[in-house]
Amino acid sequence: MLVLTALTACSSKHLTAEQREHAEVQAYEAQIRKVVADPTRADRLVALTNEFQQQAEKNVAIFREYRAKVAALNSNYDATREQFQALLDQQDAHRELWARKVTGLREQMAASTTDSEWEKLKKARLRIFKADLQDLAS
Repeated sequence: MLVLTALTACSSKHLTAEQREHAEVQAYEAQIRKVVADPTRADRLVALTNEFQQQAEKNVAIFREYRAKVAALNSNYDATREQFQALLDQQDAHRELWARKVTGLREQMAASTTDSEWEKLKKARLRIFKADLQDLAS
């Protein structure tokens, strides 16, 4: 077991942020099926988790586009305050919509579990969150 863990740790150093994120999601799905005894609730939670993850990946892509637009606008000496404000307003609107979507998904996920199950799945959820942040930073 120790050797397997060491090999996994070594090989994870060579994974991209997206590959690590995908591996964490797969591990979370396995943990869900282990912790949530009712297969119907487990299936629902896995589906909600996948939808949540798709939203996170979509948001990372949109944020990267936004970052590129800000950089391009910032390098344009003729850019106006109105252009910057329009870009900021667009990003704010997107962020607000995204937050509503993922908050709704999270509420559905929590409602699909008991308090005990939710607590047992906490570490795995946090690993996915960290992987998402690493993907955003890359």
